[in-house]
Amino acid sequence: MDQQTPPRTPVLESSTPDDGIKKHQDVLAVSGLGITGHVLAPTNLELSTSIKSIVNSKAAAMASAPGQLIFPKAVLYGRTINRVIKLLQSANGLDKIIRTIQYTSRLVAHIMLLKNLHTPPTSTAAASIRRQFGLTRRLLRCFNNIGQINVTINLVREGRQRINNDFMGYILELIEGLGYTGFGIADSIGYLPEAGIMGIPYKGVVDKLAFHFWLYALMASILGGLVKIMRLRQRLERYKSIFPATEQAAIESTSSRVESTKGNEKEKVQTLQVMQELPPTPPDSPIPATQVSVNDAALSVVKGLQEQHLNTGLNVIGNASDIIFPLAALKFSGFSALSDGVMGFAGCISSAVGMRKAWKATS
Repeated sequence: MDQQTPPRTPVLESSTPDDGIKKHQDVLAVSGLGITGHVLAPTNLELSTSIKSIVNSKAAAMASAPGQLIFPKAVLYGRTINRVIKLLQSANGLDKIIRTIQYTSRLVAHIMLLKNLHTPPTSTAAASIRRQFGLTRRLLRCFNNIGQINVTINLVREGRQRINNDFMGYILELIEGLGYTGFGIADSIGYLPEAGIMGIPYKGVVDKLAFHFWLYALMASILGGLVKIMRLRQRLERYKSIFPATEQAAIESTSSRVESTKGNEKEKVQTLQVMQELPPTPPDSPIPATQVSVNDAALSVVKGLQEQHLNTGLNVIGNASDIIFPLAALKFSGFSALSDGVMGFAGCISSAVGMRKAWKATS
């Protein structure tokens, strides 16, 4: 007869776990996991020992706050490596990495020039990084233009509906899309002679046209971002006026998150004891184990709006840093004489904003 594993017996309402099981239960943090009913006891000593080793080696996720988990270093390291791989595999992430190196080298080269640390080899290396990395980014943009063209076509198709709902926002978004589409096409054509593939007539006109399109796209993006920031602030004020407890709830959630990291063992034990005294929830019960209150829902909405506000503000800062490049290339008054240090610093700021956006996209 085949050997079968005996079924696990749940802890009854009137019974108490033995000392060994209770010790492991006290160590585990159960607050905020949304567990209802009774905790099941291990079946044998081997399982109990494995639980102890997992807890001692921090291989089990410990609950730190409602809805949040603290994972061990090995798990976090693996997740970080996976995100780095995704970043390198995406065209946008690779472009932002190359752009960061390009403008950082430009800024460092200017600082070395000011400090009289420049030598002919370093000057040649800085110039090579600036040219070769710039050509690589132009090649990557050639393949990204197809997606931008598709986005612009969808914007044109949604014109009637979008104009009735948000005229100003739609017009600015359409100008931005058309600007980036025109910039992508002109920039791809101008890449051919720069890479030595083939010559084109009126190369200077094509390059100048690409910078014009880029300038219009950046201006529309900055104005659209400012309008969006203003509207997000209005929505935040409206939510805070309707639900005044959201600010206090945000402060309390932050303070509880800090306190939980300190490891309040007494609170964990009390929570476990209260959970053991509760009767188990029937498996087919129509009532959910947890219910979200109106204030919790409002707090979630406020946090989402604050995240959008932050991202939009950073995008405006990045576009404002980028706008000096087309202005300098088109020789606008006051921008044509900017040094490599100013251009490199502005490029580092916009690259950092782009890197943050690309990194968050890998989560």
